[in-house]
Amino acid sequence: MDFRILGPLEVRDGDRRLDLGGVKQRSLLALLLLAHGRPVATERLIDDIWGERPPETARKSIQKYVSNLRDSLGAGRIRTIDRGYAVQLEPGELDLGRFEETARSAAAAPARRAATELRHAFALVVREPLADLRDQPWAETEVARLDELLLMTAEIRHDAELDLGEHRRLIPGLEDLAAKHPYRERFLEQLMLALYRSGRQADALAAYRRGATRLRTDLGLEPSESLRALEERILNHDPLLTPRPQGPPWRRRTRPRYAKGLLALGTALAVAAAASLWIVTAGAQHRSTLGKRIVLLDTRNGKVIAQWPYRDYRFPWVTTGNGKFWLASFTNGFTEVDPRSGRILRRLLPPFGNATNLALPVGHSIWFTGRVGLARYDLRSNRVVARFTPFHPRQGFGLYGIARGAGSLWVASVEQNEVLRVNPRTGAVEARIPVPKPWWLANGNGGLWVSSDSEGLLRIDPTSNSIAAIARVPEPIDAVVVGNGFVWATNSKRGTASKVDRGGRIVATYRTGRGAHEPSFSAGKLWVSNEKEGSLTSIDAATGRLRTFRFGRRLGTEAALGRYVMFAITA
Repeated sequence: MDFRILGPLEVRDGDRRLDLGGVKQRSLLALLLLAHGRPVATERLIDDIWGERPPETARKSIQKYVSNLRDSLGAGRIRTIDRGYAVQLEPGELDLGRFEETARSAAAAPARRAATELRHAFALVVREPLADLRDQPWAETEVARLDELLLMTAEIRHDAELDLGEHRRLIPGLEDLAAKHPYRERFLEQLMLALYRSGRQADALAAYRRGATRLRTDLGLEPSESLRALEERILNHDPLLTPRPQGPPWRRRTRPRYAKGLLALGTALAVAAAASLWIVTAGAQHRSTLGKRIVLLDTRNGKVIAQWPYRDYRFPWVTTGNGKFWLASFTNGFTEVDPRSGRILRRLLPPFGNATNLALPVGHSIWFTGRVGLARYDLRSNRVVARFTPFHPRQGFGLYGIARGAGSLWVASVEQNEVLRVNPRTGAVEARIPVPKPWWLANGNGGLWVSSDSEGLLRIDPTSNSIAAIARVPEPIDAVVVGNGFVWATNSKRGTASKVDRGGRIVATYRTGRGAHEPSFSAGKLWVSNEKEGSLTSIDAATGRLRTFRFGRRLGTEAALGRYVMFAITA
């Protein structure tokens, strides 16, 4: 039997195409196939297929879909395991599995064999993966992962084919890929190299200028060092850019340069396929032997969903928006992560580069503050669509805190000692509210809340653009969030979190641990990273109950999204 997801979902038994039913039934089968034979919990299937508001009949519908699929595929194909289901797959039956295996087998092969095997792998790709299910809510994460797999493998295949001297044949396809993925610089590098080797030096340089202009215009970034170095080598007619003659495979003692990418791909696939790690078994106190890294934790069962080396995300900062985590770092830009699977959905380059301060995902946009102003990145077109400079351009620090509320953007200008109310469509400053040394902003609970280095916590009334309440929260205030009808502020020096009502009255103070900072609020709970204590603490906003996860290592940034928390272990 042949199961296909590298195109529309399809199952063939010989020449016969099997009936897989309607969209939700097909979605269930796709989710089981994407698990590669591992069991998928019924609750997970319900969440993925129906989202946050499943019907009361969802569990019975799942059972019905499984029964129908067993009729089509054979009774033994879908097994009931514990509280979920798994699809029984024989080796080679799933096209995605064959694609991954073929890609892995090319890792140590000479260029000719590697190129041939990768062509065979791409012959399995009929159309876009899951072409008939891409509009389903659950499919966004999976589609992004599969698309990234295909693009990464395409880059590696082109490296092998360039090593074989097939530059002329590659030019049309690389031109299309470079245009379709303008921020994926590897395709542009490959296009420039193919053009140069075809005797088209001027066209290679023109391609570089187009790509560089797009990066500067859309993202405010300069091309990467490798891209700039390739331009210089083309200008200087570097003889090493000409293709090397290919001797017999046994004469090639060095591993091809594309092999490293294939090995990395294979490692990534293996990690994605492996079962998640567990850091706890029971009890309120949780411990872990996790090292220095970024961690995505399911707080309901203490399971580590995903983890990434800290060296890949230096100086990290985590926030949330649109139901996803966003991980910012100096080394890997701004990364969107699915909370349930830990899969990376997309990466983008902040418009101000390392001069970016904070980010605010809102709907189809992400607003960034930085040293040189304010920018809006459109997630649908994948480009910066607006830039504003509502302050003196010679300021060294620029804009910091940012919030959205009352139809406006609010940004903190620390050096000008004011909070700016900005029209998000035009960039016009609608009001300037004097606040001594404002840093963090949070909207809700009666207005805009601002942390001030000298005045404590202030509430700005958006109807009058004036200070309406002052909370004398102990300084220094690390950060501010709003949730459950209160505003919350942490004090890292005291190791506390303060709960403040809209009138500015401190109604409760909780001691969470030394170095309390980076608060976030989700699903009725405040989460705090206790840096020096090496722990995460949640506070139930209704009952005041504390729950602590202890790691025994220094912690950095954290953000919560429902039952999931992403945080950094920094030492």
